[in-house]
Amino acid sequence: MLNRNHRTHQTGITLLESLVAMLVLSAGIGALAWTQARHLADGRDTAARSMALLLTEDLADRMLFNRNAAASGSYQLAWGERPAPADCRSAPCLGSALARADLSAWRDALAQALPGSDAHVFAAGGSARQMGIAISWRSTGASALAPATGLDCPVQSNCHVTYVPF
Repeated sequence: MLNRNHRTHQTGITLLESLVAMLVLSAGIGALAWTQARHLADGRDTAARSMALLLTEDLADRMLFNRNAAASGSYQLAWGERPAPADCRSAPCLGSALARADLSAWRDALAQALPGSDAHVFAAGGSARQMGIAISWRSTGASALAPATGLDCPVQSNCHVTYVPF
């Protein structure tokens, strides 16, 4: 027989278990949201890096087509420099005029593809037979230097550097 006079007092335990379950669930949802945001940022950075690679290959092809002008330094470009465009539509351009037209068109393509980006084209290692092309773009998880080059990358930017021998 059961003793009906004996009562157990368990009040509030179910509420406490519910609160703990909600805390664990909210921590899991927060971690999932952070992971999703990180993947989106990494995806944007990967897309920007791919575009930078395509743009450096484009300029490298232009430089290889106009080797003599590239070897003479006509394609050099400092960070923030905007070359004056050359008119190669009304008359054919050669040498440094073609280099100036190439750089102007390339900088326009760079600004359109990667807003807030910048570029630096330089003689690599002091040699006129090899040029470096560096592109920087804004990124939240950016490094301070371009990888293994010693080239100063603008603050809060990622950089991609390509070397073109000719």
